[in-house]
Amino acid sequence: MTPYGFFAAAGAVTAIAWLRRHHRAMGLSENEFWAALWLIVAGAVIGAKALFVLLGWHHFASGELRFWADFSSGFVFFGGLIGAALAGGAFAWWRKLNFWRGADYFGVALPLGHAIGRVGCYSQGCCAGRAPHPVQLYESAGLLVIAFLAYRVLLAVNADRVARGTAFCTYSLLYGALRLALDPLRTDGRPERFLGLSHQQGIAVALLFAGAAGIAWLGRTLPRAVEKRR
Repeated sequence: MTPYGFFAAAGAVTAIAWLRRHHRAMGLSENEFWAALWLIVAGAVIGAKALFVLLGWHHFASGELRFWADFSSGFVFFGGLIGAALAGGAFAWWRKLNFWRGADYFGVALPLGHAIGRVGCYSQGCCAGRAPHPVQLYESAGLLVIAFLAYRVLLAVNADRVARGTAFCTYSLLYGALRLALDPLRTDGRPERFLGLSHQQGIAVALLFAGAAGIAWLGRTLPRAVEKRR
């Protein structure tokens, strides 16, 4: 196994182990947890690949890349995040579960696993930064901070001090801000196309504002949500 594979696997296992430990707090039985997890993983893979194809269509049109032959090359994290959220939402709707209840725990697990995986990116040399910036390690450190802050918010959620969903929205806001700040330091093909922003920075801005809007909206629902839980 390569160092990249090791850290990617370690990140995934750490995130899954943490989620499984809290599956009952998420309102899931053991079977529901694993069913939801595999559906979310599938959504993440499809979303990550779909966004890569959308943003890098010229690579396929020119014959530089072939979809199936080069399937293992080219995934975009933001697409994976969107695909995973949609899959999780579909599962919650199907099983008549509270989406935000589970999403808050993913708001901690995602940055935790991602932080470990980014160390693998550094060892592989992918997602590299402009010299002398080890931007993968910057992001890893930032993700650990985000995981800690999202966990603190999760504790407040469970104490009924803030609404369910706030921890996940906090993760969205902070990760959007982190990527917006770090992407200009990367050297892996992010041309500035609109208002000085790359496609990925544009998605980061959208994620940031979505997180902020979610926190504001969920805050308005807190009194009703707390009364319902009681």
